[in-house]
Amino acid sequence: MPEEPNAESVDPIETQDENEPQLPEIGVDVCDVGKLKKKITVTIPRQRIDEKTNEMFGELSNSAQIPGFRVGRAPRRLIEKRFGKEINDDVRNAVLGESIGQAIEQAELNTLGEPDIDLEAIELPETGDMSFDFEVEVKPEFDLPKLEGIKIEKQLLEIDDSRVDQMLETWRQGQARYEVAEKAADPGDMVTAGATITGEGIEENRPGLQLRVAAGQIEGIPLVELADALTGKKAGDTAEVTVTVPKAHPNEDWRNKEVKISIEISQVSQRILPELDAEFALHHGYDTVEELREQVRRSLVSRVDADVQRGMRDQISQYLLDNTKFDLPDDMVTRHTGSIVQRRYVDLLYRGVPREQIDENMTELQAAASQQAEREMQLLFIMDKVAKDQELEATPEEVNSRIAEMARTHNRRPERLRQELASNGTLGQVHQAILEEKALDRLLEKAEITEVKAEAAKSEEKAEKKAKKTKEAAKTAKKSDKPAKSAKKTTKKTTEKKASKKTAKNKSSKKSE
Repeated sequence: MPEEPNAESVDPIETQDENEPQLPEIGVDVCDVGKLKKKITVTIPRQRIDEKTNEMFGELSNSAQIPGFRVGRAPRRLIEKRFGKEINDDVRNAVLGESIGQAIEQAELNTLGEPDIDLEAIELPETGDMSFDFEVEVKPEFDLPKLEGIKIEKQLLEIDDSRVDQMLETWRQGQARYEVAEKAADPGDMVTAGATITGEGIEENRPGLQLRVAAGQIEGIPLVELADALTGKKAGDTAEVTVTVPKAHPNEDWRNKEVKISIEISQVSQRILPELDAEFALHHGYDTVEELREQVRRSLVSRVDADVQRGMRDQISQYLLDNTKFDLPDDMVTRHTGSIVQRRYVDLLYRGVPREQIDENMTELQAAASQQAEREMQLLFIMDKVAKDQELEATPEEVNSRIAEMARTHNRRPERLRQELASNGTLGQVHQAILEEKALDRLLEKAEITEVKAEAAKSEEKAEKKAKKTKEAAKTAKKSDKPAKSAKKTTKKTTEKKASKKTAKNKSSKKSE
């Protein structure tokens, strides 16, 4: 058993610390004010405030320059008279900064983001204790489901001519050029136009816009039906779109308001795709179209492996969502809708999707993001917990490698792409994407996988259905203020259609008799 230290040998500094008066603890009271949202009321005892005040006056007295006195020799009353307000502000900020962290730690809360607190509205009292409150969101608590033996289907995709044709068509679209034309706009064309945005308390003019006849945006407002509005319009025509501004729009004054966007077209530029001929093949480094097609077929083999892996990861994700239930903070989904869009942007960029298609996909996603954000945020929490459970991390080298790979796919310089990702706030999403993939792949290693044969056409059909579902969700979000009327019309049309089919069938049966 080790000997106790001799009292005479104790460090005098430690003895002095032990003899110092202990300051009273801050008072902390916690109550619920919403889903996973806590209100913390903090009481700072007067003794702690006075101790901090004396400390700051002591520091200032050693350096303050007061006329008629040497530095460090001025009376405190003169220092208080000259620097009292500044000292009070410094004391207030110091005790607030210390107590906020202490209160969260004392309450044993696992918080999300920064506390919601207006520091300037809190005053330091002249006498008595100081009290203030603030609100914080806390992380949801949940248990992970069983992570071993998850049943997964691995689709065995084949490379057929339809997939080769699809890839070549994507390349053609990536090399499209535009020429001014005296014609009506068709899907994929470009128009030069000015836009007027009007709504409750809103009136904005945006001249000189370049808009593709496809899903797009004006002033951050996603317009899923922009292609329908512009198709068939000529120079001098006006197209109108009415839409509800998303909850996550950067301008808080516009959110949830219905706006009308009038688009005055001044010029139509026709999209011209290159012919799939020898010149096109030569542009890509091959003498004939047949050689180009064969190279595309070979490159698709590795891409199919990625598609199959992505499909299995999606099944793991769905399993986790189906078997893990928890609430999210009330305002969190709305506040983080932008990060959901950023995650999809990084995913499409990594998969090599052309920039024009990414823009269209982003528009549809933003319009329907409020409906998808809750699912994505739940998955984000789940995957974060899985990654910690499996002791996984994404290294800076892996992030740089991923950015270099994306840059190579889009014929960009890695450093420029990294700078772009950092400036638009998506660099962190690259790190998160790598971490999630590692977690999903770790679970795949433990999964029960069954191979099933699937035709490429079925895979493409599934992707088309998913895209269509996203577009329909965006339209539903736009028309959500009239759900009953829409449902009534749909029911009526469906009933009439069924009745018509039934009548026709009965007539046919009678004729055959």
